[in-house]
Amino acid sequence: MEQSDDRQLMEQLRKEINFHNYRYHVLDAPLISDYEYDQMLQKLRSLEAIHPEWITPDSPTQRAGASALDRFVKVNHPAPILSLANAFTAEDVRAWYERILRLDDRVTKSRFVLEPKIDGLTVVLHYEKGIFVLGATRGDGEIGEDITANLRTVRTVPLRIPVHDQGVSAPERLVVRAEAFIMIKDFEALNRSLEEAGEKTYLNPRNTAAGSLRQLDPSLTAERPLTILAYAIVDSSSPIPATQWELLEYLRKLGFPVTDLAERVGSIDEVVARIPEWNEKRDHIPFEVDGVVIKLDELDVAEDLGVAGKDPRGAIALKYPAREVSTLLHEIRVNVGRTGVLAPYAVLEPVEIGGVVVKQATLHNFDFIAEKDIREGDRVMIKRAGDVIPYVIGPIKELRKGNEKPY
Repeated sequence: MEQSDDRQLMEQLRKEINFHNYRYHVLDAPLISDYEYDQMLQKLRSLEAIHPEWITPDSPTQRAGASALDRFVKVNHPAPILSLANAFTAEDVRAWYERILRLDDRVTKSRFVLEPKIDGLTVVLHYEKGIFVLGATRGDGEIGEDITANLRTVRTVPLRIPVHDQGVSAPERLVVRAEAFIMIKDFEALNRSLEEAGEKTYLNPRNTAAGSLRQLDPSLTAERPLTILAYAIVDSSSPIPATQWELLEYLRKLGFPVTDLAERVGSIDEVVARIPEWNEKRDHIPFEVDGVVIKLDELDVAEDLGVAGKDPRGAIALKYPAREVSTLLHEIRVNVGRTGVLAPYAVLEPVEIGGVVVKQATLHNFDFIAEKDIREGDRVMIKRAGDVIPYVIGPIKELRKGNEKPY
């Protein structure tokens, strides 16, 4: 009888801890103290130590602790993980609308959903009977890499769905597309702690997120402040909602974190009217974005429109215009990549671009430095490509004082 009680208690603890994890990390609305949460987790660990045969993949104790890998295994996606065509102006958006309207006149009655284009790493999350069983990178859209152990360490990835009772149940099989990234404030805090420890800091949140998820040792991934936002269903054994707007709510009810910035509008004119507002809000979004994604709300219409190359016709990414500023280049340093590739970067006088203080920028390669004649001490123009990755455009040679040092 005691063993039966232990098993029931373990299941109850797993369920409660996953729920409180969701409240804390996804909703930012905890219902219990950190102490109470830690006590529950410790109780579960103690029971699992006594009954290791009852440990389940969705247990919160399994978020970290997996062994380091020798390499990443390739994974075939159940459906192509497509990219998006880009637009750069309101005219480009209208031209996209006219193209798809000519293909399907149902587009005239369709609404549109606007979502932030998060600059992170696309991940594909597989669930079987509600249990998270596989996580992969996008790769080339057809084949990705298995990063399941790393994704388990990300607190906003639900290990079991639904996380709590919201009137929906999980399909037998569900594959969800999400974006993994690091919040700006968490990225800045990470760099501050590295700087204080005398260690090398990171250049930008996107590369940090991507590098963190491609660590062969999950314990290293667990140290990074990664999070996700879900926005699409790749595959499901059960019918899915008919519209993108309803799909986002469905994912939310299952327990996935979903953006609260999405909005639904009724016409292409309303989409275009919203563009200036999205350009304004870019500085106030707490994570890196490089545009706004415009999607047909009616998913059957979007599906019937098909794809052009690797781009679905039913959506388009409106890229933010990049921003350029000038600042002083103090020093040229070199970073050694994971594969031994040498990547030069500039140490800059801190300067703000798009609401983020930039202290470093890529110099691409040594040929670029030579071609542009970039020198230490130069005043240089820097730009954030897609409003995210800072890079040096070149020196302002007219402002040279004669004491700049060639590299």
